[in-house]
Amino acid sequence: MWPLPLLTAVVADRLTGYQLDTPEPLERGTWPHTLVQASPAAAVAVAVLLRPALALAPAAAAAGLGPRAALRRSWSLTWTRSGFARVLALALPLTALTAGTVRLVTEPSLPLRPLVRAHLEQATGNFLAAYYAGILVPILVGVLVAAVVTLPLTFTAFAVPHDRLRSPRTPPMCA
Repeated sequence: MWPLPLLTAVVADRLTGYQLDTPEPLERGTWPHTLVQASPAAAVAVAVLLRPALALAPAAAAAGLGPRAALRRSWSLTWTRSGFARVLALALPLTALTAGTVRLVTEPSLPLRPLVRAHLEQATGNFLAAYYAGILVPILVGVLVAAVVTLPLTFTAFAVPHDRLRSPRTPPMCA
């Protein structure tokens, strides 16, 4: 579900990115300056609103719906009186758990930096690529371990509100 904020950032970059490469700074008060200044905040706002609204899609897909139908179902269940509040109340602790897991795993994997940098520089002869790979390896390890640990818990946790937020007309899942 996180490709949506990335897509928003790419679209914002496509709309405003060419301005950033100009040799002269953008003039304050102009439309391009305002657009460049507002694009990160707009991307974060869209992500904060849409991410919880699409959080129930994996549970809807597990119930047998196709990808588009699962997204529509998640959207319709979340944008009810109590749906968004329930999903947000569940998403905040799970976000904290994921961020904490990334942090806890990234710190002990920091000694991988010089090891990866040395091996990659020796193999490729490219110091810059080896340097940045060394920087990114602990982060990659943290993200992968956090995904392995928290994604099953997150999908299971979001399956419960998916079942409880169903409309009364919807039959229960077949076993």
